[in-house]
Amino acid sequence: MTLLIDADWLLHTACAACECDIRWDEWTHTLHLEQGDVKDFIATRLDFWRQVTKHDHMVMCFSDYPTFRHLADPSYKANRIGKRKPLGLRDLRQWMERTFECRSCIGLEADDVIGLLTTGGQYPDPIMVSIDKDMRTIPGRLLANDQVESISVDQANRSWMTQALTGDTSDGYQGLKGCGPVKAEKILDDAVDLPELWIRVTAAYRKGGMTYADALHNARLARILRHGDYDFSNSEVKPWEPASDPSMKLESSTHRSA
Repeated sequence: MTLLIDADWLLHTACAACECDIRWDEWTHTLHLEQGDVKDFIATRLDFWRQVTKHDHMVMCFSDYPTFRHLADPSYKANRIGKRKPLGLRDLRQWMERTFECRSCIGLEADDVIGLLTTGGQYPDPIMVSIDKDMRTIPGRLLANDQVESISVDQANRSWMTQALTGDTSDGYQGLKGCGPVKAEKILDDAVDLPELWIRVTAAYRKGGMTYADALHNARLARILRHGDYDFSNSEVKPWEPASDPSMKLESSTHRSA
């Protein structure tokens, strides 16, 4: 039983929460961080997650930069360039790497590492720990907002295709022009399996004056990696190809025979 923790988010949250703003006088303002406070913050969160899930084994999942998304789209997360990061991130990441079991992969974000480990069977009874909505595109169990929820394959695929339509402005990619969550829900309507969802996504892109290539590009950016999407031997991502996805073929065959 394993908790797969988004350590980027945990560390960033801990460092930001523990910063201390001190005004010494009218002209002197400084920002400080006590590393001990960050370590205590992290320990408290981990203890709480242990109690909620009854899982003791924890794996910290970190990002590696640049990621494959940065290479595929230079605008990816470009809106975050120049923004100040909380104090202490580098030193405290090194402390976490010395203290806990940690996993990262060349060119992947922490989300992708969690997705691969959740769907790959490397850890028994895994639970993802993250507040990122992107994690709902991965089938499995997710601890978010201090509650564990189960995400089916169909639910994960629908969330992924929704993201392919709406894009993610916080990550710097736009999706289908003028498409928000409400419009995406109408587009996908009663579609359940991935082939039908994908048909509706590509049709919406074409109707909106965009191309199949645009839809595929955004679907790849939105896809949190699953088992089979990454070659661990040479550290390369295998871009999603609808035509070669076994689940698309299997579901399409079932659909035709119904």
